[in-house]
Amino acid sequence: MSNSNVIIAQRTNNKAIIALSSIIHALHEVESYAVGRLVTKDGKSPTLVLLAPSIDPDYECLLEVQLPFAEDVRCYRFPPLDRVTTMSGKVVKEHRNLPNENLLSAMEKYVENMELVQPGEEGVDQAIRWRAIHPTKPLPPIPKVLQKQSRQPDELMEHSKSALEQLIKTSDVKKGKLKPSIPRVGRGDLISPPSHHIFLLTAIIVPPKVKGRKRNRITDKPLSGLDVDALLQGEKRQRISPENAIPEFKQALANTDDINTVKESVKQMCAIIENQIKHSLGDANYDRVVEYIGTMRDELISFEEPDLYNDFIRELKRKLLDDKLGEDRRELWWLIRKKRIGLIDDKLVEISKVTEQEAKEVCIYPIPTPIFAVTN
Repeated sequence: MSNSNVIIAQRTNNKAIIALSSIIHALHEVESYAVGRLVTKDGKSPTLVLLAPSIDPDYECLLEVQLPFAEDVRCYRFPPLDRVTTMSGKVVKEHRNLPNENLLSAMEKYVENMELVQPGEEGVDQAIRWRAIHPTKPLPPIPKVLQKQSRQPDELMEHSKSALEQLIKTSDVKKGKLKPSIPRVGRGDLISPPSHHIFLLTAIIVPPKVKGRKRNRITDKPLSGLDVDALLQGEKRQRISPENAIPEFKQALANTDDINTVKESVKQMCAIIENQIKHSLGDANYDRVVEYIGTMRDELISFEEPDLYNDFIRELKRKLLDDKLGEDRRELWWLIRKKRIGLIDDKLVEISKVTEQEAKEVCIYPIPTPIFAVTN
């Protein structure tokens, strides 16, 4: 976490030399380390440090390393890699976030074609053998054979090209655009990787964007027992207000793992949307309604609850076409189609019961031919 420091006494202060030497030898004899609290200057926060004794024939000191406080430690728990558990408790073995047999086979074949010896370990072994035989002589230069093996051979790249293409095709990855890096000044500068590193992939590829799951999350609690987030959140909201619908809807879903609470939040959001449509003067509220629908769609995709959204969209289409939310609201359905926030098909969420073709058919509705009155 930090740099290592060496603590020694002032060379002109015999009293300090004797006192520090006593501590160093005492720790060395009992084979222990010391933990201390260090305040470098007045008004600065204390740091927790570990002191380890170090004794040489003509030199002795304490090695200081900074330790983290208990509140600074975060233990992250990640979901299993071989299965996905839905909100209802169902265990899914085949999922878009899990590798299938074709992907595993393609990856294994690609790795086998890219296997190389490790020149770094060979260089370390040669240096150890040389130092054991010649303790005073300087180390020899790295052999040209190891330098050559540190670079990826052209023959190997050509040999693994077909396996790499098959891996990219099976993984369904796409080439991403690199964002321009913002240079940092001072501590924490961005350093470009050395040119001698071995890069296995000849193209920068990123997986398709997939939103993370928000359910079944395990909240990390500090060891001190003080949960600041819980104090700030306070009581969970029971109602979603029309004035602040989107933030309150997201907060309601973020603070629950109960499917009934999710259904209730979706029900309130649907009522708010229909009320906005019913009281819209012309198309005044259409943009806000489209934003509400898009937010609800994204959140339910993250929760992998497509049925709640699909049922709402079907009912909304029926009410719009039947003029139950006001006369001539078909332009709103055209906006929904334009923004592509229709049904959630099984291509987006595998557990969806709607196919891609069915989703396209639902978005299409018959537009009546306008009737023009011809007068003299």
